[in-house]
Amino acid sequence: MGIAGGRGIGLADVTQTVIFDRVPMGEVTVRRGEQVHANDGDIGFVQGLVIDTRDHHVTHVLLQEGHLWGRKHVAIPISSVASTSDGIQLKITKQEVQDLPPVDIDHPDESTATKEGPG
Repeated sequence: MGIAGGRGIGLADVTQTVIFDRVPMGEVTVRRGEQVHANDGDIGFVQGLVIDTRDHHVTHVLLQEGHLWGRKHVAIPISSVASTSDGIQLKITKQEVQDLPPVDIDHPDESTATKEGPG
């Protein structure tokens, strides 16, 4: 015996929304949680970005680096990023990332800013 009306059960009023992200030509998308790869292996995940308020350019990628008992947040200079395809690909090694000083993720500008001493 067939189904009355031939539509199936509960399928008559189904709609589906499709959303597309459009990234302007020459720009890239980086999302929190994306994998970061040093040139010798995986190193962690993107925690955020540091943006220069004067020109609105990204200056650093924030990363949580380390193991369960030795985690720290570091700011990787944008000049150390080789590519943003398939996560963040770095030009530097895991050891070079580990050697970066820790940053206060709530105030990354203060941690990454160059501070001059008295003249």
